[in-house]
Amino acid sequence: MPPSPVPQVPRVDYRHLPGQEDNPLMESTLHAMWCALLIQSVRHTLADAGALVTGNTPFAPADGGPHTAPDLMVLPGLAGRQFGRYEVGRDGPPPSVCIEVLSPSNSDAAIKRRLRRWLDSGVGEVYLIDPERDTLHRFVLVEGDLHRREALGDYSPGLNLSFGLVDRELALCCPGGRAVRPNDDPFGWLLDEQRRADEANTRADEANTRADEANTRADEANTRATALEAELRRLAQPDT
Repeated sequence: MPPSPVPQVPRVDYRHLPGQEDNPLMESTLHAMWCALLIQSVRHTLADAGALVTGNTPFAPADGGPHTAPDLMVLPGLAGRQFGRYEVGRDGPPPSVCIEVLSPSNSDAAIKRRLRRWLDSGVGEVYLIDPERDTLHRFVLVEGDLHRREALGDYSPGLNLSFGLVDRELALCCPGGRAVRPNDDPFGWLLDEQRRADEANTRADEANTRADEANTRADEANTRATALEAELRRLAQPDT
């Protein structure tokens, strides 16, 4: 089925400052927190997959329309490459995953247009996060029509993780073996683990020191016992 016609849209399909069309904006602190969480978490879960994980980077789908800027974009086989603007075909294959984090200015029509263009361009997995409502939906094309379904609890092969709720908050499950939310501090958890490991090593070193001291005392006791046995044998021998 050929790609759907692209409606008339601006040259760039995202918010930007006047005169800075190549600079996508994140419109709120919550939006920025989710972008940072997604990029860092997926870089971890795909560390050995050879993919470039980026976000808020201008992306031109293959339909020739205006470029977009997914909040998360996974580019298979392109780890280590750098792009100021990614164009399907010219720069490489379609992204395997694109995620959009809903912004205050997004209209339903604009979001659906953007997500459909990604799917028409061959993006394997397309998700929409609403950070205000803690919801996640995956979008797919069914007989040419755009459909969405809740994706909480579903495993994403393209991200190597799943999404869930922790205390009614949307979370990623499970980079580093733990569910992570935007307000969490994984680096703080790493420091805690390192501190516990250091304390365990210190206790092990102290235990080894005590064991060494006990062995030294045992060696000294054996030496004294050997000397005493030798002295007793000497005293037991008759005078000649």
